[in-house]
Amino acid sequence: MRMMTAVALLAAGSVVFAGESFLVRVDRSFAPDPAGLAGEGFEVVAELEEATLVRAGVAELDRLEAEFGAVVLDRDPESRLYLYAMPRGGFPPARLAEFGRVLFEDAGNVLLATSEDRVLEMNRLPVELARIRMRPLVFDRLDGGPPPLPAVGDSLVWDLVGAVSQDSVLGTIQRLEDFVTRYSTHDSCFAAVEWVRARFEEYGCDTTYLFPFRNGYAPNAVGIRRGTVNPQRIYVIGGHTDATSNQVPNRCPGSDDNASGTTAVLEAARVFQGVEFENTVMFIGFAGEEQGLYGSDSFAEFCHRRGDSIKAMLNFDMISYGRESRDSLDVIGKSSNPACGWLVDHYIAQADTFTTLKTKRSVSSYIQPNSDHYSFIARGYPALMGIERDFTPKYHTIGDTIGPLYYVNCGTNNWPMATEATRAAVASIAKLAGAYQPTGVEESPARGPARITGVEPAIGRGPFVLRLSRPAGPAARLEVFDATGRSVRELAAAGLRSVTWDGTDGGGLALAPGIYLLRLADGAGSATAKAVLSF
Repeated sequence: MRMMTAVALLAAGSVVFAGESFLVRVDRSFAPDPAGLAGEGFEVVAELEEATLVRAGVAELDRLEAEFGAVVLDRDPESRLYLYAMPRGGFPPARLAEFGRVLFEDAGNVLLATSEDRVLEMNRLPVELARIRMRPLVFDRLDGGPPPLPAVGDSLVWDLVGAVSQDSVLGTIQRLEDFVTRYSTHDSCFAAVEWVRARFEEYGCDTTYLFPFRNGYAPNAVGIRRGTVNPQRIYVIGGHTDATSNQVPNRCPGSDDNASGTTAVLEAARVFQGVEFENTVMFIGFAGEEQGLYGSDSFAEFCHRRGDSIKAMLNFDMISYGRESRDSLDVIGKSSNPACGWLVDHYIAQADTFTTLKTKRSVSSYIQPNSDHYSFIARGYPALMGIERDFTPKYHTIGDTIGPLYYVNCGTNNWPMATEATRAAVASIAKLAGAYQPTGVEESPARGPARITGVEPAIGRGPFVLRLSRPAGPAARLEVFDATGRSVRELAAAGLRSVTWDGTDGGGLALAPGIYLLRLADGAGSATAKAVLSF
């Protein structure tokens, strides 16, 4: 059977030599567990939704065909560029045949043999790309629950979460959008990643550097806070800084995809100034994501070869779009090989405790290679991705810019959600990495701005009572905004542990039913919560 397959694959008269290699597809109906194939000694290079890809020599091909119904997709795969293309927004998969040789279609996604010059053309489309490398996936790391977590006081976490500023989040997204283009091979992307690195340095990282991975591509920006107790235990928070659009390479604003995720990383680095960690934390702005996860793939492989003990990686990609009543975050992880469910649950628990973020747990045996978390999962490192459930209609277009709150046709319309997602990330990293106050710095319940800990009731006619984490500062104020972002009421909050809003505007008139955003400004900090005013 092997020879028949090979003859069909090769040109007439070709001969299969012993040293040849093949890219082989094994359908999950024959072998549902890719780790089992790896355990049999096969070189698994990718887990896809309906199939596993294996790099095989002639001898392995015999076994794969006989025992697992394998199908040869290509010969000499080391010399090819393979992209797994994932269409979005109704883009027809059949059109992808224009950009390379289709090897097979996988649940609406397409595996292509293509070339570098076609990548630029594909980057103009609403299509996510992942490069399939001829490198075995890592299955030998032990699955299980979370590593031992240091004891971290909730009062410190509240202070850190409270320091996350909605104004800072929106300002950073805007600053990244202002680079005009962040396409990975454009000079402007080089400038953007250097700007990110400089922010890591400004925010007190012990080490910052640029990590080059491919000629002509902007590098990754890396900031490191070294652990004081177990520096070999590493936690990573990352997001890709590069962007693409239908007008590449000269105009790629990418406010949602992915200035928003990069902002979560930068804001976390900012608020962690002044604290130490028992374990090491890496802050990373990746590049080359839009061309096939190049930057994160290279960095994760570097860490794997170096033997780094990465305990978890948190990736944020598109977290700033969500229409009214649809603003929730998908938290995605793999159920095994490696087990990421504990990490997903940890993030959701911090979101429930310290924020108003709405989350959706998504843990399954297969995850798409659609962002930088996959590069770490492929090396056996637990990782999650946070991504908006309400997907922006301006994905991969020049319309991916900041619009009004809850506006439909833009890229970023919900910076309050991005802020809450960042707060949950800060709480998660603080608990995982063991944040603590340095010796000689007193941790006081009165330190830092007041936070909103809850709204009672969340839905009703009012009055609504906002509970605060501590008495608000002397200049604190509470402002109420309607769904269009218009300020309708301002309330005094100075010195109070709770603030009551009766559902009226500044003139005492009853407001129309709908969703209202309540923003507490206390010194340099701000916090938001929602209340639904009903009949």
